Amino acid sequence: GRMKIRDRYIYSSLILPSLFGISIFTFILMLNVVMEVMERLFASDLPFISIIDYFFYATPGVLVQTIPMGAFLGVMLVYGGLSETNEIIAMEGSGIGLFRIIKPAFVFGVVLTLIGLGLEVYVNPKALANINAQTKQVLATKPSSLTEEKIFLTNEEKGFGFYIDKVDNKKATANNFLILNKQGNNPYPIVFLAEKATFDPGIIKMQNVKGYSFDKNGNSQVEASYKNQDVPLSTFFKEDKNKEYKKSRKEMNLKELKQFYKENKNKPEEREAALKALVEIYQRLIGPLASTFLCWLGVLLSVGHRRSGKGISFGVSLIVIFGYIAVVNYAKIMVLKKNVPANIAMWIPNFILFVLCVYFSIKKYRRN
Repeated sequence: GRMKIRDRYIYSSLILPSLFGISIFTFILMLNVVMEVMERLFASDLPFISIIDYFFYATPGVLVQTIPMGAFLGVMLVYGGLSETNEIIAMEGSGIGLFRIIKPAFVFGVVLTLIGLGLEVYVNPKALANINAQTKQVLATKPSSLTEEKIFLTNEEKGFGFYIDKVDNKKATANNFLILNKQGNNPYPIVFLAEKATFDPGIIKMQNVKGYSFDKNGNSQVEASYKNQDVPLSTFFKEDKNKEYKKSRKEMNLKELKQFYKENKNKPEEREAALKALVEIYQRLIGPLASTFLCWLGVLLSVGHRRSGKGISFGVSLIVIFGYIAVVNYAKIMVLKKNVPANIAMWIPNFILFVLCVYFSIKKYRRN
């Protein structure tokens, strides 16, 4: 009875600090997105509901990274607090073993690992697909809301690109507006250069336009000038029902990633893309395991120091988290640049955590 009460107490204590940690790290990782979206919201007439939808769909992709971080911070704070108030010593003095003390945090980590797997495998790919679909829809109806100066905006599926030298989002106008539109098998696009353009819902109205087309050898075929020309956005964003939609790597599910890797691994020009798909597979399946190992490690780094306190726990947790992120990124480099097999390299970060967990467990057990 007392053990169950103590476990429930620790479980309930872990929730709020972990949510706090997840919120902090999520905010940090989404800060650039927040600033960009807020700038567009105030600089144009982008619907507020579009902002809400964007954040809603972007959150799962960030949570899969921040859940292990926040859980580790939560465990460090809770068990660090228990050590500071000598409650860990009281548990050990009453005959409660090390592994029994670790159990609530370990189970908590396993639950978060399962949540992370669900997000990685099922939720995030669909959310990213929704983001891309929403971006196309917004750009088609309100192109000025997504335009930026001196940024080349492309849609590879439809073979076009925009470039704007100067833009006024409030007036929905642009100066020195360039459109490239690739058609058929011709490697050279049709080029339109307008001195001024006005964005209306579903249409771009261009003034003082010069158009150029080239043959397959790059020789000029046609040059034309227009005083005014209207370009419907459906030209670029209307889906071709007869053409299969090409998903990005992040949008693919595990089956599609495996198929992409299998089809492209032996093609020299697609080898890097195939390896990235393989890395994506391992990252989705292995990454969430970090929650379990970090929760386990968090207990061991907290209970061994009677006066560790929450301040030191917070500092140690940041060091471990950023160290883990660095190892994960290096593992990807090992696969893509150093030809290390993905089934070895992608396991290294979690294997290091596992070794640390075993080492500190043995060390703490022997000390007791």
